Amino acid sequence: MVSRRNFISIFIMMGVLLFMFQFSQVIKESQSSYDVNSYVREQKLSGKERWMMPVLSTQKEADYESGDFVVFLGKEDSAMGQVVAQWCLYTKRKLVVYDNYRDYRFTTQHMPEAILVDSNVVDLAQGAISFESMTNAGVTMIFCNLPKPAAINRNSMLKRLMGISDVYMEEIEVEGVHLFGDFLLGGEAFYRAEKEEDEELQDMDLTMPWYITSGGTKTYMVGMLDELLKDNEDKNELFPALIWRSNYNQGKVFVVNGDFLESMMGIGILDAMMYEDSSYDIYPVVNAQNVMVVNFPGFAGENDGQMRELYSRDTESVLRDVFWPTISGLTDRNRYHLTCLMTPQYIYSDQIEPSGSMLAFYLQQFKEFTAEAGLSLERWNDTTLEEKLERDGEFYTSLKEQYVYSALFVRNEDLEQLEKLMPAQRFLRNINTVTREYQETEPIVDYFNDDITLQSTTVEAQIHTYSDDLRVRCIETALGYSNILFDMNQVIWPENEKDQWETVSEKITSNLDTYWKPFMAFEMTSLSESDDRIRTFLNLDYEHRREGDTVYLEVTGVDEGWFILRIHGERISGIDGGDYQEIESGAYVIHAQQRNVEITLEKSRGLLNYGVE
Repeated sequence: MVSRRNFISIFIMMGVLLFMFQFSQVIKESQSSYDVNSYVREQKLSGKERWMMPVLSTQKEADYESGDFVVFLGKEDSAMGQVVAQWCLYTKRKLVVYDNYRDYRFTTQHMPEAILVDSNVVDLAQGAISFESMTNAGVTMIFCNLPKPAAINRNSMLKRLMGISDVYMEEIEVEGVHLFGDFLLGGEAFYRAEKEEDEELQDMDLTMPWYITSGGTKTYMVGMLDELLKDNEDKNELFPALIWRSNYNQGKVFVVNGDFLESMMGIGILDAMMYEDSSYDIYPVVNAQNVMVVNFPGFAGENDGQMRELYSRDTESVLRDVFWPTISGLTDRNRYHLTCLMTPQYIYSDQIEPSGSMLAFYLQQFKEFTAEAGLSLERWNDTTLEEKLERDGEFYTSLKEQYVYSALFVRNEDLEQLEKLMPAQRFLRNINTVTREYQETEPIVDYFNDDITLQSTTVEAQIHTYSDDLRVRCIETALGYSNILFDMNQVIWPENEKDQWETVSEKITSNLDTYWKPFMAFEMTSLSESDDRIRTFLNLDYEHRREGDTVYLEVTGVDEGWFILRIHGERISGIDGGDYQEIESGAYVIHAQQRNVEITLEKSRGLLNYGVE
């Protein structure tokens, strides 16, 4: 039995603890501005000062310095032409395009840094002699795709130039694709379905010509064949080659067997080739890793019946008590700065209206978990974008909260119309960045207009196929950027058991914990933080050179910038004017904090592997 004295002591102790916890929470809430978006900066770089790729005239090419421009022999408005132009824009290169390759007059006095060739436009067999003379002068050539195997087989000079010893088969179906390490960031990868459950991941085109490369070539990606794997694991030249490099005369020749350079993954492949072409390479990147949770939270119980059937509670409770704890847990494991893009409702004709009673709760939660709130323009049925904007504007205006919404998600089909309707919407007046779904030939990052940036998603969180993985590696290599789309439509409106939260959340967690580990050196950002990085990336200009063991970098147009430095068999021993972080062996993120940066290099411990075939 508890004595009166002990009872009073226990009562006082419990009272003190209760007061302390309650008081600390009161202080916490009073000092935390949950209705303030701390990720939004007032002063931003403008698209008016963006770096513009010089329009180089083919008539005045003799005025350009050697190594100061790139030549593309192909159609400017083709898919490949758009990718090449975007690569030059991102890396601040000058570009000259010849729609008719016969108009190009190569001279050793004005040699380009590289010549890129589209075989859909250029007859490679007829141009073989010209291409050989270019390599004799030491120019780097990139054959961005290949003609029919029979056309190559008939031309021995073309085969020698490309480092092809034999066109073994005009078509073969391989078991998978092997990406070798030290080409794209992220290391070696095997895109092959070893287990039955992996078969849904295999979405690559596995039918290809079988080219056997010559001795002295260096292969970067090949098709995998069981019949060769047993006894020829170290003989890469025997496997069907997809991307390789041949050293021919004084120049280097890169060859792509496939359509990899006809989508935005090509910008990463081109950067990797430039790195393989020299002792080092340095180029600007965004340095931002985003995770967007689109259509979360919602504020209308439009699917309460199904939610009660699956989770024994209404939509509001499911979002708060079931979905949110798992979503917020992502930040604890991976330091993600989530951006949750809210939608008041999906259907505007069902008489179920949204309620903003939970908005304050979510703003508090977002603040606690370093997340940001944004807006989504998702809608269903026959509601027009104009009607959606009008209804959402009324909803957000009625809440009278002070939070600044800086990020907006929109479907691709609405992008053009949004640009026309946006100025009339007061609730969108603070939008600084618009994000949309990935498209193969559209820019990954750009300006939507002079005041607003445009960010593309790069992959979906729920699905990560082999093609997705290759795209992620390419875009990370080129831009140090990812924008992962986690669309909550699937779980709020489930169609089968695979759409239920337990299954979807487990898949998402596994994907995020696995596929982005090689890129943890890049910074985790919200969309507003990424917006700032994108403005810096698009506005800066730079020059670099190497003297001995020192790389000199000069940055103009911005106060700071981020770069990737890739070096063969060396490492950074010191830096002046910035700092750095290692991504992987031979690759670093450079943060330039002054106009002039000096990076000192030294030999890595171990063997120098540059140029080893």
